[in-house]
Amino acid sequence: MKYENIKSLVLTILVLTSLILTWNLWTYQPDFDYLDKRDSTISEVAINEKQEIGQLIQPSKLLYHFDGVHHGTEELADLNLFMEELRRWSLFDIQIATSYSEEDFFSFMHGSEKMEVVFPTTIPLQTFRYITGFSDNEIPPNISINRILIDFSGETFGSEPIIYLVHYDDQKVYQARVRNLSTNELSRTFYQTAKILPTFIYEEVDENQYVFFPEQSPKVRTGYYYAKQLNPEDFKNALFSNPSIVTRDQVTDGVVYRDDSSLMSVSRPSNNLHYVNPGNTGPENSMDFNVIERGIEFVNEHSGWTGQPERFKLDNWTSSTLEHNVVYRMFIGDYPIYYFAEKGVADISQSWRNNEIYEYVRPVFEFLSWKSIATNIPSGRDVRRELDNFIDLRNIQDIRVGYELRRESDVYIIEPIWVYKENNTWNKLNFTASDELEGGI
Repeated sequence: MKYENIKSLVLTILVLTSLILTWNLWTYQPDFDYLDKRDSTISEVAINEKQEIGQLIQPSKLLYHFDGVHHGTEELADLNLFMEELRRWSLFDIQIATSYSEEDFFSFMHGSEKMEVVFPTTIPLQTFRYITGFSDNEIPPNISINRILIDFSGETFGSEPIIYLVHYDDQKVYQARVRNLSTNELSRTFYQTAKILPTFIYEEVDENQYVFFPEQSPKVRTGYYYAKQLNPEDFKNALFSNPSIVTRDQVTDGVVYRDDSSLMSVSRPSNNLHYVNPGNTGPENSMDFNVIERGIEFVNEHSGWTGQPERFKLDNWTSSTLEHNVVYRMFIGDYPIYYFAEKGVADISQSWRNNEIYEYVRPVFEFLSWKSIATNIPSGRDVRRELDNFIDLRNIQDIRVGYELRRESDVYIIEPIWVYKENNTWNKLNFTASDELEGGI
C-alpha cells in the first residue's frame, strides 16, 4: 500500500512537470528587443571618424578694410581664432537692415573700419546655431547668408553691439544684436593687428560685386604623400541595408558591389567610391530639407571622415524640388584640394532625392607620410592681368590659391595653383606663356 502511494505521487509529479513544460513552450516569446539591439550593434560600421557640424563649417577668408587698402587672411590659424570668438556670441533681435543703394553697397561692405567674414557658400541661419549662439527662442526661417560684417566705426558699439548678416550676391542685409561681444576687444585682437597681414586686391566681376584675393605670391609648397587605402568592405556593410545579399564582382579597374536596388563601385585608378541608389524614386524633395546638416549626419553614421593631415570643410550646396546636392572639400593646411577630372577624389559629394541619399561619391584613401618643397606661383597681380582675357566675369564668385591633386604610382602630389569659382564650379586658372611666372599652367 505504501509502495502504491509513492508510485502515484511520482506519476502525479511527472504529469504536472509535463504540463508546465508544454505551457512554457506554447507561451514562450523570445526577447526580440534584445535581438534587434544586438543585430543593430553588429551592423554598425565605424570606418574612421565622426565630425560635429560646427567643425565642418568655417569661413574661407577674413578681410579688413582701411581707407581703400585691404588686408586679409586665409590661414587656418586665423580662421580658427575667429571661430573661437564667434562661438561665444549670442545673437538676438535679428531683423532686416536699412536698404542700401547699389552705389552705397560697396562702401557699406568694404569701406574703412570694416571687418568682413567670408564663407565659401551661403549658410542657412538655422545651421548657424552650430557655430554661434542665439538668445531668441526661434531663429528666423528662410534666411541664408554668406558674410558677417563688423563695423568698428563706433556707431554700433555698446553693451549689445550690432553686427550685420549679409547675403552678398543678393545684397540683402540683416542686423543682429550680440551678447558676449566686446567690439573694443575684437578690434584689438583682429582689426588693429590686420595691417601686418597680406594685402588683398579685388576684381569687380559684376556691378557692385567684388572678389578679393592676395596681391603677392603666397608662400606655398608642393607636397608628396603616401596614402592608406580604406577597406571597401566597410563601406559595403555601411551603405547596403542587407550586406549578406550583396554580390561582389571584380572588374578591370576595380570592384563593383550590388543588390536589388543599389550599386557601389570602387575605382582603383582614382581611388574613389561611387554609390548610387537608383531605386530611390518618389515624390519631390521637401524644400525645408537641410542638406548641409543631413549630409554631415549621413557620413557620421558610418564614421566616414578621415583625420589628419587632411580634413573636410563645407564647400557648396544647391537645393531644388528634384535634387539636393552638397560638397565637402578636402583641405591640407590652409588650402583646399581639387581634382578636376572627376568628383569624389578630393571631395565628398552627395545627391539626395525624396529626402534620401541617391548618390554618394568620395575618396577611399587617407594621406600618411609626406615631404614638401617650396614652390613659386604667380601673384595676385598676375591673376588680375589674366582675368583681362576673360570675356565675361559676371559668374565668377571667388578666386583663391588651392592645390591640384595628381597621382604618380603610389605617390599623391598636391601642387599649388590658382583657382576660380564660376557658377558654383571650381576651375583651374591657366596662365598664358607671356606671364613672367608660369605656375598654374
